[in-house]
Amino acid sequence: MRFPFFKVSDRSMEPTVKSGDYVLVSKLSYIMGKPKVHDIVILKHPSKNIFLIKRISKINGKWYFVTGDNAPVSTDSRTFGPVNQESIVGKVISVIRS
Repeated sequence: MRFPFFKVSDRSMEPTVKSGDYVLVSKLSYIMGKPKVHDIVILKHPSKNIFLIKRISKINGKWYFVTGDNAPVSTDSRTFGPVNQESIVGKVISVIRS
């Protein structure tokens, strides 16, 4: 199984991940285990055809509350609500600075 790269195009995860950085994502991480609080993940936006990078901040049963580290500019679960595991593409395992 390959590990996809995603280019970050917003400031919602600064200072951890900056706009222009690339992230390496493991899809295997959540086949073999469950997402955990503090994991940084790539997920599908619940109502738009885009991908987001967020941190899991709370788990409530099968629902994941995701937030950006840069809260003032982040569109996240505070806006669109919690997401299910099927929305999560994978866990960010490495950041490549631009």
